[in-house]
Parts: sequence; structure tokens; C-alpha cells
Amino acid sequence: MGTPHFACPALTKLISNPEFKIIAVYTREPQIAGRGHKLQNSPIHELALKHGLKVITPKTLRSEEVQKEFCDFNSDLAIVVAYGLILPKEILNGTRLGCVNIHPSLLPRWRGAAPIQRTIMAGDKETGINIIKMDEGLDSGNVIYEEKFPLYGNETYVELSKRLSHLGAEVLVKAIKNLSDGVPQNHALASHAKKIEKAECEIDWKNSAEEIERKIRALNGNLGAFFNYNGEKIKIFAAEILDKNSISNPAGKILDKDFLIQCGKGIIRPLIMQRQGRKAMTTKEILHGFNLTPITLKELWLKSTNSK
Repeated sequence: MGTPHFACPALTKLISNPEFKIIAVYTREPQIAGRGHKLQNSPIHELALKHGLKVITPKTLRSEEVQKEFCDFNSDLAIVVAYGLILPKEILNGTRLGCVNIHPSLLPRWRGAAPIQRTIMAGDKETGINIIKMDEGLDSGNVIYEEKFPLYGNETYVELSKRLSHLGAEVLVKAIKNLSDGVPQNHALASHAKKIEKAECEIDWKNSAEEIERKIRALNGNLGAFFNYNGEKIKIFAAEILDKNSISNPAGKILDKDFLIQCGKGIIRPLIMQRQGRKAMTTKEILHGFNLTPITLKELWLKSTNSK
């Protein structure tokens, strides 16, 4: 049971292992996407079709008909990876051994929809994969297996997501072969990784350079961190911190022709940006088409500070 690219390595791993028989694949129903506004199958849907697997795409798992179909498979186990639908107790109890979930954080830290992004934004020093026995709570089930690794403060969402998806596929097989009731989480230490909303992607220049740089990495390959420049939305995909402590200028002010930007504390320099309707470029390439004048520079930081 899964939907995005993140879930594909786990399904591929199970397909390639002759010890497992996949009875069915559940995924989100096709969505309208692209310029042609055509229905598009999820990545898991396409992978399942490629291997001739039965694909089921219910709108909800709460209907009696869907629940009966699920239970009638008489399956041993359900593997859930970024599926996107809530599993009611009838589904959780609908297999012989229950439902197992691959979760990309060190639970109980970062339960919820965006654990990878929140891990980067928070500046966590380590992360990993938890395989959990699912219950009716949000990522609150017992931990069956855990594997962790350190973070070095330069990971982007794309890089970390790819690493975690492949690690999850590897440890999943170990967890299934050594299936247990697991270890209860300490619920008092739980933190919530809420969904990333589009409004949250706008850079608040009053934040520190470290916070802003982490947000840029966390949203690289996801929604993208952005700022408004004279009415134009510009995304930043990579940036470097030049100073962690400076408070010499108003937050949001561009300091020179190389596009150094004063933050609430510290200074950053964007390395890769994207103007509206154009492809991503290095800052040096973008500046060839910018007419930066003292007036526009002043307007940028005034707009930023006055709008907050």
C-alpha cells in the first residue's frame, strides 16, 4: 500500500524476493496532472502494472465493500509506505499479522506528513528509518526495527528522501523475517511533522541565515523556498551562509551586486535560483538579466519588513 516514488524501492525489493507473494497493490486513484490535465497513475501504480500485479485504487478505506475485499484476500501482512489514506481498524486488523509501516524518521520524533522536510528544517543531527506495527494513531505504533545514521547539515530533501527510501526497502525485509510485537514509543517525546503548506515556503528574512538555509534545503525538490522581488516570485534551490552573526543591515536587504542578502541574523548568498516561467540557473547567470539599482534593492527589503 503506497503511492509516491518514495514507496517504489520497497515494492521493487518485495517483487524481487521469491520468499514473498504480493496479492495486491493498493495506491491512490489516478490524479489529473500536467499541462494536458490528463489522469496520471501514481508511481506505485505504474510499477505494479509493469510487473502484472493486481492494482486497487479506492477513494477511501472506510466503506464496507472495500474493507470486505481487503479482508477476503486472507493475506499475512500489509506493507504501508507513504500511502496517503487513513487505515481504519477494520483494515489494520484485516490481515493475519497486521499492517507494517516504513517511516522515515526516528520515532517518536516527526510523526506525520512531512518528516523528512521537518528533520532538515530543525537541523537534526541524525535521522533514520523506523519499521512500525501500525495502530489507529498517527505513526504511534510499536517500533519493530530501527536503523539510524548521522546528518551533516548539507542534505537536501531530494538526497535525503532517496537515501531513506532505499534504506527503508533494505531493512523492511529484515523486519518482516524477524517480525515481532516491537517496542512501544515514548509518546511524551512525540513531535508532529505537519504538512508543508505553500504559504510556509515563503522566506521570512527576519529569521536567521541558518534557519533560512535549512528551509531552502528542506524544500529543494519539494515545493521550493521563495521570495518576492518587485512582484515576481523567485525560488531559491541552494544557498550558502557567509556570516552567521551579522545584524548590520535591515533583514531582507540585498547587500551588493553578487546578491548577498541580510537575514535577521547572518548573511546568505543564493547559489541556484529560478525566476517565474524560467528554468533554474546559477545566481551569476540570473544576474545577467537583472537590472539591480539602489532603488529596487531598497524596495525589496522595505517590502519584506513592512509585510511581516
